[in-house]
Amino acid sequence: MKLLNLTNWLHSLVGFFTFQMGGGGSGGGGGGPQTSTSYSTNLPEYAKPYYEQLMKSTAQNVYTTSPSGDVTGVKPYETYTGSRLAGFTPAQTATQAETLGMTTPGQFAPASAGLGAGTTLGLGAGLTGLTGAMGYTPMSVGTSRFGAPEATSYMSPYASNVTDIGVREAEKQRDLAKTAGMTGAIGRGTFGGARQGLLQAEQQRGANQNIADLRTKGMQDAYMNAQQQFNQDQARSLQAQQLNQAAYGQQAALLGQLGTAGLQSGLQGSQALGQLGAQQQTTDLARLQAQGATGAQQQQQAQQGLDIAYQNYLTQQNYPKSQLEYLSNILRGNAGALGSTQVQYTPAPSTASQIAGLGLAGLGLYNVLGKGV
Repeated sequence: MKLLNLTNWLHSLVGFFTFQMGGGGSGGGGGGPQTSTSYSTNLPEYAKPYYEQLMKSTAQNVYTTSPSGDVTGVKPYETYTGSRLAGFTPAQTATQAETLGMTTPGQFAPASAGLGAGTTLGLGAGLTGLTGAMGYTPMSVGTSRFGAPEATSYMSPYASNVTDIGVREAEKQRDLAKTAGMTGAIGRGTFGGARQGLLQAEQQRGANQNIADLRTKGMQDAYMNAQQQFNQDQARSLQAQQLNQAAYGQQAALLGQLGTAGLQSGLQGSQALGQLGAQQQTTDLARLQAQGATGAQQQQQAQQGLDIAYQNYLTQQNYPKSQLEYLSNILRGNAGALGSTQVQYTPAPSTASQIAGLGLAGLGLYNVLGKGV
């Protein structure tokens, strides 16, 4: 079938709106009261040129025509060649790259290693110090009793020799006294008598007593010197023991302080490790959230591009329909203003009048659409 000429089609369309259709009356075989609707549309003569121009302009915007003026189709969709999606700025791209490249801060590893080593050292020192402090037992101090073995050990080996010197001098004096007594007895003429014997016996007894006293005094002096030396040694030993006891006590106190400080350091290191772990976890979560937000931005940007492309596709697919709908709206929007519509309630038409009405309607449609065939 040959397509309608655009100019003829517009004239026919205007003629269609000036065509009157109607029906009414009652047929011979009709029963009770029936109703029918009658429409009439009149296009004033002064409006025809404007309406024709409107339709012509609308048709030119909607349809494509051949050089002879025949309608060849609906005008194609004109694709927009510009950009509808703004890309990321260089600052945003740099920020995204830097955010996606973020890793766990390098300070966490050496800090964790240092805290771990310090914690281990502190706890080890605490264990050693507290073990040594709790295992401290004060040493006993005291002196020995001075007796014969100690006296023998401390007495001078030359004590008897010193005593013998005094004994020899006493014996010498005894002998001199004995000689002098004998010489005097001879001078008095009593030598060999009882008096002389008694005098010599008394001199011998005195000399022996003096010698015995010298030996006793020598032993006593040697004993006293030995005891004095022993007491001095005991005093020095007691002082040394007391000093050693104080030193061991101070050592135990230092071990206790070292153990307490090491234990506190280890506990603080453990707490710091826990806090460092929490900080690292917080940092990792913040980094992952930032990277997730960056990925969401990129995904949203890509999704917007896909949505725009899909919307363009739908618009392009529906473009012919929308153009025809646009033309239809023009027709319907102006049709109400070009004439009047009346609704009448009349008895139903007879069968003959219905057939006649259908014939007139077909003739009108033929006048509109058939002229271009």
